[in-house]
Amino acid sequence: MLDDDLDSLLDTKPSERERVKAEHELAHKAASHPIRRQLIRAIGVFGATRGEILESTELDEKVFKYHTEFLINGEFLNLIEDKYSLSDKGIELLECI
Repeated sequence: MLDDDLDSLLDTKPSERERVKAEHELAHKAASHPIRRQLIRAIGVFGATRGEILESTELDEKVFKYHTEFLINGEFLNLIEDKYSLSDKGIELLECI
C-alpha cells in the first residue's frame, strides 16, 4: 500500500451506519455502568456542582473524575465552571435509566 493510499484510508470518515453503531455502543457503555447511572441521576435535569454530586453519591475523587470524564467525552455531560449539566444526549439517557 502506498503512503497516499494509507493517508486517504485514514482520512475517510465512518459511514452513517458505523457512526450510529458507535454512538449506540457508547450510550450502552454509559447506561450499563452503575456508577455512571448514579452520576447521571445525581446531576439530573437541573445540574449539580461537583461538591453536590460527591456528597450525594459518596464517590471517591478518582472514581468520580474517571467516570465524569467518560461522560463528558461521550457528550453526555457538560461542565461549565464547577457545574455539571446533562447534554441532550445525557437527558435522553436519564429518561432511560
